[in-house]
This record gives sequence, structure tokens and C-alpha cells, in this order.
Amino acid sequence: MKHLSLLFFAGLLVVSSAFAPVADPIYPELAQAFKQIKKNSAITDDRQEVLYGIQQLGIVTKGKKQPVIVEFVGNDGFSAPIAKAVLKSALASYGINDVKIFVVGAASSAKVAPALAKLGFKISGEEAKYNDQGGSVTMETSPSNPQAIHVLAQESAASLLTSPDKFAVKLKYTPLAMGATDEQYEAQAKLITLEMLFAASKFKENWK
Repeated sequence: MKHLSLLFFAGLLVVSSAFAPVADPIYPELAQAFKQIKKNSAITDDRQEVLYGIQQLGIVTKGKKQPVIVEFVGNDGFSAPIAKAVLKSALASYGINDVKIFVVGAASSAKVAPALAKLGFKISGEEAKYNDQGGSVTMETSPSNPQAIHVLAQESAASLLTSPDKFAVKLKYTPLAMGATDEQYEAQAKLITLEMLFAASKFKENWK
């Protein structure tokens, strides 16, 4: 009888675990911020074509059985780290976790962490977490990898590459001057977030 009770209890655990809530791929606050930005903004057709280039290069790389590595190359210390954090978390929300994302160029400015926190990331030192299952991005910079998909936050950042890349995606974000206001940084962060959400949605369409 005791043996049957143990079997029943074990079976109950299996059934209950099957109906346990699945962990969110990103924090609810972050998901809500993404939803609001998408709802209140729009991307022109010309800009969509530019952003679509990130996914196209990713598909080509994946088709060659090579690791997909995206480098955001910037010299303002703000645009590239924001783009990295948002694209990584947005891809994770679609279950895409096999794209490696790095930042090349200027070290992250002090404005990056507050901007990410306002979006819903949890900041801990140089790390921005987007879920409680180990999902996070670091704000450190890395050396350029010639095999990566190069995404230039500013076109002038092309000088940071180890070799010229005629296929680099050129986002041309305006560098913010030293005296830029918090409102200007917030507007820039929202613009980058909107565009990285669009780029992630393109990955979702054809990623297998």
C-alpha cells in the first residue's frame, strides 16, 4: 500500500510539472516596454530594407553551416550596446538563442545602463539581465571578428573593422554629443529598440 502511495505521489508530481508555468523568455516589464514602443512607432519602407539586411546575412551564414555572429560597431558608446541588448533579448523572446552578439568600438557610456533599466532590463554591474534563467548581455566591448556580420551604428565606425566589409549593414545612428539631454538619450534608445525589434521579427520569419 505504501508502495502504491509513493507511485501515486510521483505520478502527481509529473502531471503537475507538465502544467507548471513556462518561464518567460524575457521579463514582463521588458516585454511590455517592447510592446508599447512597437505600438506607438513606425518604420519606413526604406529603413526596413536596411534592417532586413541583418537577417539576410544571418540566413546566408547559417546556410553555410557557420556560427551566426553579429557585431554592432560604434564609436559613441551608446547606440551599439543598446542595439546588442535589445536584439539579443528580442531574439530570445522568439526562442532564437544561437545568434552570438558583440559590441566593437567605444566603451559603453554611463548612459547605457539607465536606458536599459528603463526598458525593463535588470542591471548588475556590467551585465544586463533579460530573464531569470541566465539570459543576460554584457556591456563590454570585443575585438572585431572578420567572419562576423558587421552592423555599423555609425558609418564612420567602419574604421574600427580589421578589414573593409562592403556588405556591412549601415544604420547611421546620430552620435549624441557630450551635452545631450536625458530626453535625447531616451529618444535614441527608443528608436534603436524599435528597429532591433523589427530586425528580430525578420529572423523569426525564416529561422529554423
